[in-house]
Amino acid sequence: MLFHDEEQGHIIIGEAVINLAVSQKEINIHSLIIELGTMAEGDASDNRLAQIADARRWLKAFVETSPRNREELRWLSASRHLRAINNDR
Repeated sequence: MLFHDEEQGHIIIGEAVINLAVSQKEINIHSLIIELGTMAEGDASDNRLAQIADARRWLKAFVETSPRNREELRWLSASRHLRAINNDR
């Protein structure tokens, strides 16, 4: 992780997860990034803002790589589907 303090980073993300769960909102990378932004708007502590920024940056790295991973999953499921069709013949 890229957090200044890895344990604090986990706590910050955990807090965002709890906020989303209590609000009965979907919990995913995008909603976590948005929730962390909301948390940053209400905080005045420079240290906490830095931790939130680190957590958002870390989560955004997953967003940037996820389209590639999704393409790989599509390819994998398509190849399985083709094998199933060929096996039925």
